[in-house]
Amino acid sequence: MKTYKLLLVATFCLFSIAMFGQREETLFGRAGGLTGAWGAPVYNYSQFGEDWVYVRGGYGGLEFGRSLFLGWGGFRTRENVNIEGVDPFRFRYGGFILGVAPNAYRSVHARFNVLTGGGRLDLADGERDRVFVMQPSAGIEVNVFQWMRLGLDGGYRFVMDSDVANLESGDLSAPFFQIDLKFGFSWD
Repeated sequence: MKTYKLLLVATFCLFSIAMFGQREETLFGRAGGLTGAWGAPVYNYSQFGEDWVYVRGGYGGLEFGRSLFLGWGGFRTRENVNIEGVDPFRFRYGGFILGVAPNAYRSVHARFNVLTGGGRLDLADGERDRVFVMQPSAGIEVNVFQWMRLGLDGGYRFVMDSDVANLESGDLSAPFFQIDLKFGFSWD
């Protein structure tokens, strides 16, 4: 009977040590906490009317748990956009970015992003129009080096609340394809 009690106490002690030896989860700890900081220039081709237009921008933010990205980004057209019946204009937009990259530890993995924020049309005649933009995308990401990732995405830009004459929100909403080079570091 004494051996049984001794074995039971020893087992309890081992489980207690293991239980208290677990790492506590904190905001800056391992499981789900802050694990990196990244930024990227972005090169995007987007459709406006019948034409494809070069859109340049970038984003930056923080990575949590290696698979969740929270950041801010901004984009603008490099040249005037020409849509029939509307003065030429330049388009810029930006906002909050939420990104999810399942299996981000793998060399090649999927990623899903959504940008939500405001935008502005600057017409050639000096008129300005404020719009709302939501831009979901999906693609792949390649971990080239520990400090650099290459991303290829495609998605659709939804633009709402355009008040320019002869220009509907649907004329600004369109598919896009983009490539980005993310630079930063994950420390987990």
